[in-house]
Amino acid sequence: MKTTALASCVSKLALALLGLATVAAAPLHARGRNVAGNGPKGGTYQREIERSAGTVTKNATATNAAGQTVTRNQTRTVDRAEGTVTGSATTTLPGGKTATSTVQSEKTETGRTTTAQATGPNGGTATYESTSTRTETGFTREAVAAGPKGGSATKDVTVSKEAGVIKRTVAGTKTPPKP
Repeated sequence: MKTTALASCVSKLALALLGLATVAAAPLHARGRNVAGNGPKGGTYQREIERSAGTVTKNATATNAAGQTVTRNQTRTVDRAEGTVTGSATTTLPGGKTATSTVQSEKTETGRTTTAQATGPNGGTATYESTSTRTETGFTREAVAAGPKGGSATKDVTVSKEAGVIKRTVAGTKTPPKP
């Protein structure tokens, strides 16, 4: 009886060590997560997230009770050495139409520039541009956004710290979209 219990304990320990060895052999920076479930009205969803050094990829699928499916695929990459962040996403609707978006942000000698673009399922495009600049006492940021129907917005932000007091000023304009 003691031999059987000892053999069982040794085999469980061996399995545990084998599992640890397998996990230890995998790169520490790579990991993933999968989630799946059912909605209250018969729909289903599944989401997968994969992470590795500097990159995150997310894929999601949702299907309603009628069998119509929406998918979304996203990727974001960060290169800390270069100071860049890039990302993209694509959403596919049940009828086959797609919506896409991209973003790119880059560190500069004086701050950072960011650009983004989104195209909707009917072809309308929105854009965003931003420039941040370090100053002796803080920073400034100028941003411009434009929508698919001619609407636009600008925002200028200045932040400074003088004599221990932080001052923030914001100015901007908005142009409504065409009807």
